[in-house]
Amino acid sequence: MRRLVLALFFSLTGAPLCAIAQDDNGEVRVSVVLNPDDSRTVYQRNPATHKTVATTTGKDGKLREIIRYDLDENGRFAHAEVLGPKDQFRFFAQYKYDGANHLIEETHFAKDQSVIGKIVFRYDAAGHQIGYSTYDGAGKLLGQTVAPSTSPAKRK
Repeated sequence: MRRLVLALFFSLTGAPLCAIAQDDNGEVRVSVVLNPDDSRTVYQRNPATHKTVATTTGKDGKLREIIRYDLDENGRFAHAEVLGPKDQFRFFAQYKYDGANHLIEETHFAKDQSVIGKIVFRYDAAGHQIGYSTYDGAGKLLGQTVAPSTSPAKRK
């Protein structure tokens, strides 16, 4: 007999909301994330096959994107194929991690395996992500982000 375990997470801060369901034998886990723009991403994770599929639909219910992930032996994203509506190919992705299990690099590839872009993540000494940099296929820096400062506000 199969049962479904369901958990709901709510946020009062405007952060994405999440619901998680898993069958009794633990084979398939489904998470639903409600994004700030009212789109919804459904993650279907199957540890037995080392696969995850993320499907994002807009507020109107129309398909925006499908990502098919291959997971490594630690259950982390290793590779992905990113598709748009109607299964049109967008890019392949490859993920790299450091010894502390932090995602440090996401590289995007065209169908011919040429690099079309890269995201490099930065962390502080405590392991918190503090920003990232984006690069084009030739390695040219396109932009950077940094985490907001946690220092107290200046007083007048």
